[in-house]
Amino acid sequence: MRDLIGHFRYLAMSALLEVLRQQLLPLTAAPIARLAKIKVGQAKTELDALARGGQIFAFTQGKSTAYAAQPPLDLCAAALAAHIAELDAPVAPARLEKSLPQPLRPWFDEALGRLVVRGQAFWRINGKRRLIAAHAARPSESIAASQRRTLQKILAEANRHRRVPRTMDQLVAWLDADESSAKPAAAEVTSDLLRHWYELDRKRSSTVMIPIPHTFKRYEAWASANQRRADIVDFRQSVEALYNAGAAMLEPCERPHELPDHERQLQIPLTFGPPGYYWSPVD
Repeated sequence: MRDLIGHFRYLAMSALLEVLRQQLLPLTAAPIARLAKIKVGQAKTELDALARGGQIFAFTQGKSTAYAAQPPLDLCAAALAAHIAELDAPVAPARLEKSLPQPLRPWFDEALGRLVVRGQAFWRINGKRRLIAAHAARPSESIAASQRRTLQKILAEANRHRRVPRTMDQLVAWLDADESSAKPAAAEVTSDLLRHWYELDRKRSSTVMIPIPHTFKRYEAWASANQRRADIVDFRQSVEALYNAGAAMLEPCERPHELPDHERQLQIPLTFGPPGYYWSPVD
């Protein structure tokens, strides 16, 4: 009999957990019981047991207790992030708080702080007011109207001496450009560098011909150390230029079909036959 009661309790708890995991808001025992098709008294007992066991979260709402499968702070932060992501313009924090369901508002301040730290919300200063926005202020937004007019005059004067005039929109786009997302310049490959990298690999090889991907790895490491971008096309063209000038020998791979895609891209067309995979400079 005791095992049977335990089984029914297990089924009840499983149903309650399933209901709570589907909710975006904390609920009191009555609506949870209705969704789980369990009597309210039994639901309250099992919910309290689940809360004591740390499987769900219980907190007081006025004179009643609400339950959630996730910490209320997490629920609040998720709801708040969704509202902020849809903002077209900065808004006052009080207005943002009112957009949340009542059960989540006690966690508003802490949730907002979490989103600011994560970069999902940004403070804006408008006179004496502090507002919340979906993205950080752009540099051009800090330019006052009078300053913008001065810039337009400077740009007009500069355009008199330019072969290709620039517009105010282009200037603003340059000011707002995200430098962190800009690609670094490609690392220039010279014949001296190629020969140097070849010699480094040749000292560790039993053959004269070195796989081009091995040299490319040297190029990648060198580009990274010099804060440049390794460009596979530039690299391949540099090796190909040596071959076309008679300053390098190329040999094909014995099993080209087994090469990974990135190594296939490094192969160089030969005058006759399959593309070159191995190379060696010619003195």
